[in-house]
Amino acid sequence: MKSFFHYSCALAATLLFSLSSCVSPGKDAAESATLRLNFDPGTRSAQSFPDLSEYILSISGSDGMSVIRAPWGECPSEFVLDADSYDVAILSSEFDAPCYACPQFGDSRNITLAEGQVAELDLVAAQMNAGIRLIFSESFVANYKEGSVFLRSSQGTLAFGFSETRTAFFNPGSVSLLLNYKGKTSVIHTLTLQAGEMMCLKLSVSETMPKAIPVSMIDFHIRVDTSRIWSECTVAWDGTSSGGGTTVDVPDQVYSVAEARGMAGKKDIWVSGYIVGGDLSSKSCSFAGPFSARTNMVIADAASCTDRDRCMSVQLSQGDIRNALNLVDNPSKLGKKVCLRGDVVESYYRLPGIQNLSDYRF
Repeated sequence: MKSFFHYSCALAATLLFSLSSCVSPGKDAAESATLRLNFDPGTRSAQSFPDLSEYILSISGSDGMSVIRAPWGECPSEFVLDADSYDVAILSSEFDAPCYACPQFGDSRNITLAEGQVAELDLVAAQMNAGIRLIFSESFVANYKEGSVFLRSSQGTLAFGFSETRTAFFNPGSVSLLLNYKGKTSVIHTLTLQAGEMMCLKLSVSETMPKAIPVSMIDFHIRVDTSRIWSECTVAWDGTSSGGGTTVDVPDQVYSVAEARGMAGKKDIWVSGYIVGGDLSSKSCSFAGPFSARTNMVIADAASCTDRDRCMSVQLSQGDIRNALNLVDNPSKLGKKVCLRGDVVESYYRLPGIQNLSDYRF
């Protein structure tokens, strides 16, 4: 696994931006700052990061006007800037839609410069998107050789052939694995990818599970090194050669918790995350059972999350959804991945939250 994906054991390249006072013609020292750029590529391996010439530097002000957008090697050594707020980014390549063999490295930050201020900003050129490689068992290919497999995110869809060996790259967020067989599209699995994550997803046909069991039966094995997030996921699907399994209407867009936290006011959208706790109050929540409240729970982008500020609160109104999801009656749901359909609110128990649930899927 690691040898397949491993580009380097040290994935960080450091950019040091040093802002120091400097007067240019027509500028008052109290109104400007000089931006000096120093690039330290850090440790590089035989399987190197993108060449330095591939990185694009961009700086823009609060009005959206560009100060510069150019290859790193063509940039001047320093800039004189007005007091303002600036977006500074360096990227190895553009990445707007899923594609094969296209990892993106870089970083982006915002800095506000006051009049006469001398400031320093460090950025780390780490992997910004995430990769998935699918491995099909012989049994899966034998059962579904007439079918088609797809990977879908909110940015687009990639077809993944049974003989495909390349890694597919996506922006962080929710990605669904779909199987189209005999005119039916089934969701085999949905996962949430983090920046820098490299997922090896192994697909097989379940030989021991009853055919009626949900398609989300998975077994996660996670390994982390000092550079990227490495993970393996084995999915034993209970579908049959006649196109069985759970066939559903695929949501057009599923948002991660990180994305949905900033979408207050959005109604009737899908949010995907792991159920990580409950028993909410205005200042705390519980991440371990036993639980006492049936009316709420929290979800996060990682099953191991115990940071309240990275979660979304979920209101469980009386009815079938509460009966199915609450952790008092369903303690085994803790740590499970779930997709929820509802309205995003700015605050529920002082957290970005989801209310008015109308549907859910494991």
